[in-house]
Amino acid sequence: MKALKVLAWIVGVLAALFLILLFAAPSQLHVERSIQVNAPANVVWEHLVKFENFNKWSTWRQADTAAVYTITGTDGTEGAYTSWKGEKLGEGKLQHISLTPYKEIKQKIYFFKPFSSEANIFFTLEETDGKTKVNWGFDAEYQRPQNIMGMFMKGALEKDFQQGLDNMKKAVESHKPEAGATPEAGKWQVKETEFPATTYAVARKTIPISEIDKYIAASLPEVYETVTAAGLPPGVPTGLVFSYDEKSGKTDIATAIPIPADSKAGPKLKLFTLNTAKAVYVDFYGPYEKTPEAHTAIDAYLSTRNLKHKYPVIEQYVTDPASEQDTAKWLTKVIYILE
Repeated sequence: MKALKVLAWIVGVLAALFLILLFAAPSQLHVERSIQVNAPANVVWEHLVKFENFNKWSTWRQADTAAVYTITGTDGTEGAYTSWKGEKLGEGKLQHISLTPYKEIKQKIYFFKPFSSEANIFFTLEETDGKTKVNWGFDAEYQRPQNIMGMFMKGALEKDFQQGLDNMKKAVESHKPEAGATPEAGKWQVKETEFPATTYAVARKTIPISEIDKYIAASLPEVYETVTAAGLPPGVPTGLVFSYDEKSGKTDIATAIPIPADSKAGPKLKLFTLNTAKAVYVDFYGPYEKTPEAHTAIDAYLSTRNLKHKYPVIEQYVTDPASEQDTAKWLTKVIYILE
């Protein structure tokens, strides 16, 4: 009988403690950690916005090395996301919601298994004298009784975020600029990739170099209209440069729209196909007239490695100027196919 009384007393205490925690624990969870990195914001940015890089330094991946990660969409752009599936981490995804180049990243994280929840993630960058302060934050709202779990999660998340920032700082600062690179070249990070086989609808013409902008502005909408009129799903608007001769002042150029590989040519639908190939690229943020900076960076990269490229040179105009007026946010992916 005495044992039952003791047991009842223990149960009562635990129930009371549970009720206290239930109403005392905050329903909102905020975690934020910061670090200063000895590198400019545009260099740090690549290690944050690209899931390919994020997944290398994130403590979450290190917690479950057997987990399988995938990246969907164009890595480093709004809407792209990385998803994971593992025995320890469960299942979920992290998605880019809003990107302000070199200043702020807003993300949404979704947990599907072992429980369902979501939270907001953010990075902010502040550059001063070539050094960048990075803030990494987490905001979530938990209904009772999940708020109790959130209270106990705070300490673990703070530890994970700080360790992750330490890992990121080490990765950034261990990156050495290429020998012989010009200041303009060093501003943009060049990466190697495998360019996928792509079929384009094109409008191709040899024109004066001085008329490139005019030609693209006039012909690209026509190609897009031809693609949609044929009932084909259009891809990212693209420029293909087959030759560029400064002596003659002429360029052989095509405006292009990626379309399905099994598309058939027609009277108005002219096709061009690129096969799978090794390539290098730069994700350039800024107005179109400054894209030569990306080409300079790639030229320097190829020169220091004794690599050569072949034509066409590719420019993918990822950001739609009609939906984004701030030219600093315009993303142009500049791609060179390697020989």
